[in-house]
Amino acid sequence: MATTTTRYAVPADAGELARRTTLGVLVAVVALLFARGVVTLLGVELGATGATSPFALGPLFGSAVFAGVGAAVAYAASVRLTDRPVRSFVAASAVVFAAMLVPVVTVAPTFGVTTAGQVVLVVYHVAVAVPLVAFVTGAVRP
Repeated sequence: MATTTTRYAVPADAGELARRTTLGVLVAVVALLFARGVVTLLGVELGATGATSPFALGPLFGSAVFAGVGAAVAYAASVRLTDRPVRSFVAASAVVFAAMLVPVVTVAPTFGVTTAGQVVLVVYHVAVAVPLVAFVTGAVRP
């Protein structure tokens, strides 16, 4: 009888996946706040301002939570439907990440976002994606 070991532990139940996702979202929010602080300290001209700006706290927090929910659902589906859930999830995450950059390049300028603002938005996307993928897949264990 052959035994296989995996590098990443699949969550035993929905509660464990929820804990992983929550930690990933918390780390993502901290990373966003840190990045936002650095951008503010540097005085980067972002272009868009106001409560509905993609740089405001509400949209930043909301997008991190929304991404976390999406990541949890996608990973749960990957566990249920594939033999290699981590590989499938990481591949899907890369596709979603690339797709989410399209509006940054095409739509954001119509709202007055500067080129520097677009770069900051990409940094924010990375600040959310990396911790979520790391925690949800179990690459980082609490």
